[in-house]
Amino acid sequence: MHRHNIKKICLALLVACSAATGALAAPKADSTAGKAQDPVFSVPVVENPISSQDIKDLQIVEDGKRWLVRDKALQQYGIYPNRTKKGQYWFRLPAAADGKMLWQDRNVSLTLPGTESKEGRNISISHVRRPLGISYVLEPDHMELLPAPRPERSALELRQQPLPEGEVMKKYGRDALGMVLLWDPVMDENAPVLPLRTKQPVVSPCAFRITKDGVLLRNPDFDTLLMEWKAKGYAVWPLVDNNFNPGQTHDILSRKELREQLIKELIGYGILYEFSGYNIDFENVNYSDKNLLTQFVREFSDAARAYGLKTSIDVTPLSDSPNWSLVYDRAALGQSVDYVMLMAYDQVGRTSPVAGPTATYPWVKTAIENTLKFVPADKVILGMPLYMRIWYEADDGKDLPKDIESWPVSVKASAQTGVAPAQAGAAPARTGTAKTKPKLFVRTLTMADSHRVREKYASSITWDADLGLYYLDTRLPKGRLRIWFEDEKSLKEKIGLIHTYQLAGASFWRKGFEPENFWHGFAKHELT
Repeated sequence: MHRHNIKKICLALLVACSAATGALAAPKADSTAGKAQDPVFSVPVVENPISSQDIKDLQIVEDGKRWLVRDKALQQYGIYPNRTKKGQYWFRLPAAADGKMLWQDRNVSLTLPGTESKEGRNISISHVRRPLGISYVLEPDHMELLPAPRPERSALELRQQPLPEGEVMKKYGRDALGMVLLWDPVMDENAPVLPLRTKQPVVSPCAFRITKDGVLLRNPDFDTLLMEWKAKGYAVWPLVDNNFNPGQTHDILSRKELREQLIKELIGYGILYEFSGYNIDFENVNYSDKNLLTQFVREFSDAARAYGLKTSIDVTPLSDSPNWSLVYDRAALGQSVDYVMLMAYDQVGRTSPVAGPTATYPWVKTAIENTLKFVPADKVILGMPLYMRIWYEADDGKDLPKDIESWPVSVKASAQTGVAPAQAGAAPARTGTAKTKPKLFVRTLTMADSHRVREKYASSITWDADLGLYYLDTRLPKGRLRIWFEDEKSLKEKIGLIHTYQLAGASFWRKGFEPENFWHGFAKHELT
């Protein structure tokens, strides 16, 4: 039995050695150097016979875009589960790019993509096999892992792959924007991913959150989505947030050991998933923790840079809000990170008691100028909204229906179509009465859905040249409707500011809010 197994494994090894046969299930590689970087070409020497059960465990099961193997089969590589954290496994960080060891304790616990089954947990290795050093071979009717040369008793040291920096900074037109980043909070692997022909297209999945227990991976199975993004030429810079919780953020940032743990885990995930960088999105932080925030960003950026990872941080326009604006030491942060993302929105937030726009041209211009007092222009990325707010002041205290198609026509439109005022429920020109105050309802309207509103109330929409956007202000039978629209024209006005101030690029909140023609229209003509 053992001889049969050894013979089978040896045959598998011979197949793995023969790159010319084309039978290997490996990424396309045109050079010997490329093959050397892929552990599929690394042929181990088997010292001991393998049992029939182990051979069964070595099989790779294809499940859509995922390649699943049993986690116990990975223990031979030194991949052992963390018994206290479900779905996590122990690893060791490699030395930094310059060969230095940044931490005495390099052990980290990371979540691997996978699924649960009756036999245990199955790990998806299709995207992470290279950093894990996993080899495999293709049989005529199935794939299987190659056994490790010898069983590993200690945690596996991650293998950092060279970052494709040359592929990220593409050479398009001289006037093309430097970076274009899209935040993606949904991380839907079935959502379309279209290529963006700009110098540095970046996608930032909102994948990580800091907690008192370490880094939380909010979508453990987004590995297949990473492959889609990278195949379309995007660099991946995941967003790391603080859950906008000032109390928890203080507890985390004030503990040196926990800060170090978080940084090591983020570095580990960066190596495991082959990220190009990170985007830090810490908001609503106590003003008293300003120095702690600055210190964490500096510590993380220094470590990330040592491993070849870029860093960026999101900041709001300068205002008198302690937790939302003054907490950012923009000058110090700008020295630590590679980029500062200026979130030029919301000019008037959804909790405001008074209706207002999301991002007018003059307000964005002032926000840029204030930021440039602290941060060099070549580090500033202008963040723009792909959404707006619906502001409805209801005389009867009731909001408009969720379905835009069910909204009533404006009073003016009713008169024009010959509908009697009594029939249309016409309201007086003044909102509310002497005894009652209208109730303000606010909701978010995406650019993708805004065309339905614009078609319905087209005659009431005007372009405001001073504000740099279209504006709707109309009376409905039982209230007043106002919207300051963000569309391709308003975004084009803001893109002009990027060129005027020679900023580093643009970012957009968020993917999924854009209309269907965004990629073939605005993105094609304004972002490339």
